[in-house]
Amino acid sequence: MAIASLPQIPLLHRSSAPICTFALPLTFLHSVDSLIPYFLLDLFVVALVIIVMFRYMAFWHPLTGYLLFHLYSFSYRLFQLILGAPPMYAFGDSITPEEFSRAMIWADIALIVFAFASWLAHRNFDAKAERPVVRRVMNPNIARTIGILCLPIGAFFLYTVKAGTINLSTDNAAAGYLQVAAMWPIGALGLLVFAFGFRWYLVGLIAFFLGVVALQGYHRFMLILPLLFFAAHYLQITRRRWLTWPILVGAVCVMLIFPRLKYIGRAVENGDTQDAVALLAQSFTFGGKDKEDAASEEFLDQFAGGLTLIDYNGRKFLGSTYVAIITLPIPRAWWPGKPGLADHMAEISISSRNYAGEGRIITYLGESYLNFGYVGLFLIPALMGYLLTAYCLYSATGPMQRLSRYVYLVFFMALIQTFRDGVLSIFVFTYVHNMPMLFAVICHMIPGFAKKSLDRPAADPLAGEEEEDG
Repeated sequence: MAIASLPQIPLLHRSSAPICTFALPLTFLHSVDSLIPYFLLDLFVVALVIIVMFRYMAFWHPLTGYLLFHLYSFSYRLFQLILGAPPMYAFGDSITPEEFSRAMIWADIALIVFAFASWLAHRNFDAKAERPVVRRVMNPNIARTIGILCLPIGAFFLYTVKAGTINLSTDNAAAGYLQVAAMWPIGALGLLVFAFGFRWYLVGLIAFFLGVVALQGYHRFMLILPLLFFAAHYLQITRRRWLTWPILVGAVCVMLIFPRLKYIGRAVENGDTQDAVALLAQSFTFGGKDKEDAASEEFLDQFAGGLTLIDYNGRKFLGSTYVAIITLPIPRAWWPGKPGLADHMAEISISSRNYAGEGRIITYLGESYLNFGYVGLFLIPALMGYLLTAYCLYSATGPMQRLSRYVYLVFFMALIQTFRDGVLSIFVFTYVHNMPMLFAVICHMIPGFAKKSLDRPAADPLAGEEEEDG
């Protein structure tokens, strides 16, 4: 079976062995110059979006998160390939230049669609800027109660998970819930900081728990996502739109250390301090990375190859991949055959591109194409761009102590993970992995637990200030 977009590379059957084992990388190197026009086009699209939309943007704006995702996942990776980096499956069923060029075209189209939808959300919001807005006020007593309950409970389960004193196999029906509870401390601290500010004792607890998370050797997102939350909240309460230089320097250091973080954590757990220090020093040498680290950053490759796998599979899922969120709370021990969040990856995988077995992703764009074909590559970016921007504007233009502002910040920190892994991640990394937020939302919805406020219109210069009692 041949794919029209790949006329020179016959697509492998599921039972086939890789072909052209050593010729294909050479072919790729000879064709790499064909990617340069797509890189230049991508730079033009990115620059155009920034020029047009910059006046609307801030660090916590969804378009900022999308641009960071696009630049790191697509633009930077294409630049690496042009400089000679090997493609995914370089000595097997290699991702071809034709696949890369197709993926970049659609990534750029999605960026334009997302930005245009975001602009529409701003336009509609501006049209209503003279109207007062009703919002729920954050109740500090609710935040305090949830913090007092969730912090010690979560700390206990974090310790037991890290110490390996509980059974986390799929045979244990409570395993998933225990792992989720281990994430409560960071979520509870985020809620407390939002309600009471960066108190010294809260900052100390944050540093302690983030240190534990950083050195655990797995789930590195538990370090990065809270940092995004705290940075965005700090900028909002200090009335800044963009990161300050000290935060930028810290962010660069975290980015340099991040690829080796799991190895540093494993070395610390094994008591090998010397190896941990050596790995930390290597993070700042700008040398070659481990093979596994490089593979984990091949998001463009995975998206490009995923498009071909979807074509080869020949079936559109019509949104069924999103339904798995309904069965997520049911333990697999109770329902061994329950739908999984990544069952579609098993269906599209082939022997030479075993995405499911290798734990690869196709990004939310690949997921959109998987569900709705080319229509999905317009529909899903448009919906996300509009809805996320609309909620950002609703939450971020009022006074600080509003429930909607807190909820948006939790959603904001999960955006890059959502763009990378798929739409369902925005629920998994908020309502599931940050259950203190879920508890807070439920409590604020109970009649009599939290008051509503008629806030000033967004066009009012004092829209971000609390109304004086009187």
